[in-house]
Amino acid sequence: MNLNFETKPKVKICLIPVLEAYCRYVFETPPDQDVIVLNQRRDIGLFIPSHIQISELPVHRPFHPNQVTFILPVTKSNHYALKYRFFHVSTWAEEKIQNFIEAEFKQWVRLKFEYGYEKKLSQEEIIDAILRGLNVRNSAVNFDTIKKIDYRNRRLKERKRFEMLLNN
Repeated sequence: MNLNFETKPKVKICLIPVLEAYCRYVFETPPDQDVIVLNQRRDIGLFIPSHIQISELPVHRPFHPNQVTFILPVTKSNHYALKYRFFHVSTWAEEKIQNFIEAEFKQWVRLKFEYGYEKKLSQEEIIDAILRGLNVRNSAVNFDTIKKIDYRNRRLKERKRFEMLLNN
């Protein structure tokens, strides 16, 4: 299905490829679709529009190779502004959005690891499944990004166990 998104309100945000893939997964974006259509059923779909700024003139930002285009949800309270104004995301707002998406992604990955470890899967099997599920190339960078999340989560659990042992 090839939809025309040219007339839809959109905003571009820089994301690393694995976070873009996560957003595509969350919003069930078809692989052949260039844009991600936000909806308000997901926290990311509520968070991004809350950081949009409106201006009377277009705001041009420098090109960044990892820009992702998001189609904004139109509601009865924002339809006029989105239709007749220009909107953009400030650098600070973009950083907050990136951090929010990364935090959501890390939480999602932690849950996948917990479930995978319950099913007696190895770390490598879980990482491969996550990358395959996100439809992301299994590169060293993507593999290490997810492995680092598991490593930090395990270290946190070990520190809590150690503190528990010391307090008894």
